[in-house]
Amino acid sequence: MLHVVPHPLLAESPGEREELREGWADPTPDATKEVVLHVPEALPDSVDAVRQYVADTNIDLVVTDVPPGRRPVPPLAAEATRALLEQLDCPVFVVGRLEDPSEVHNLLVPTDLSDPARRAFRHAVSLARLYDAAVHVLHVVESIPYVALTPTDRLSLGPNPLAEHRGRRRLQSFLREGEAAEVPVHAHLAYGDAAEQVCRFPTQTEVDLLVLASHGQGNHWAAPLGQVAERVLDRAACPLFLVRAYGTSLLAASPDVESSAGTE
Repeated sequence: MLHVVPHPLLAESPGEREELREGWADPTPDATKEVVLHVPEALPDSVDAVRQYVADTNIDLVVTDVPPGRRPVPPLAAEATRALLEQLDCPVFVVGRLEDPSEVHNLLVPTDLSDPARRAFRHAVSLARLYDAAVHVLHVVESIPYVALTPTDRLSLGPNPLAEHRGRRRLQSFLREGEAAEVPVHAHLAYGDAAEQVCRFPTQTEVDLLVLASHGQGNHWAAPLGQVAERVLDRAACPLFLVRAYGTSLLAASPDVESSAGTE
């Protein structure tokens, strides 16, 4: 069932929210003719009320937008979108300027090879099957200064650093999983700051949708969405599918797949 709830921060007055409600209820938009549409009589009037509504009605996915403007707006740059991303416990799809979902051809999944990132990849594979799209998996090797020259350090300072070797090896499991799902998966390795490289990738490769995990490896729980994720969302302006590291998942549990994230 599709629940339509105008965001309270996008409608400045109760009258505007009521106008939005009536616009969805009668007549029903053509795009929703084949789904059951539910517009609540009492519309939530705050972000907390929206969060409570999502919890009470067991919503699995929230689809939202950023305020209209001349240029694409990063999700965290818009107050309304930031509030939903930070406070909801379910996946959130920020469509942005994605006019036609059928035009999604390339999905980007940044991964730090953690379990939450693996969860995001599995969502991306499912989305790619729906859209008949390809998945690009990006792993960033961050530079770490070495002082003591232990055998491991010497390996890291060689032509193929240990972190790069491990990253390439683990990326192969993503490729194999994509092949098993009959989805094209392309693995990419970059170097430097993780957030910077993730934001740069869509400018170099045509990306229609960013599938991002909250709270990956090394992130601080003090940040509502994780340190790296928040930095990415402050800058990246492409459509976004945010997968929570906790809470509701759109996928059935698959212990075999999840456990494979830690293998090398």
